[in-house]
Amino acid sequence: MMDTFQYKSPFGPIGVLADKMFLEKYMRAFIVSRAKALKKIAENMQ
Repeated sequence: MMDTFQYKSPFGPIGVLADKMFLEKYMRAFIVSRAKALKKIAENMQ
């Protein structure tokens, strides 16, 4: 399974800078956390 997240930064260069500083790190952590939870659920369904 592969998660894909696409978005376009608002506010031009300032938005891109904010994405690099905050959003990218948050979204990576969120996706990893979600993947671990889904794995646990899937393994318990057997």
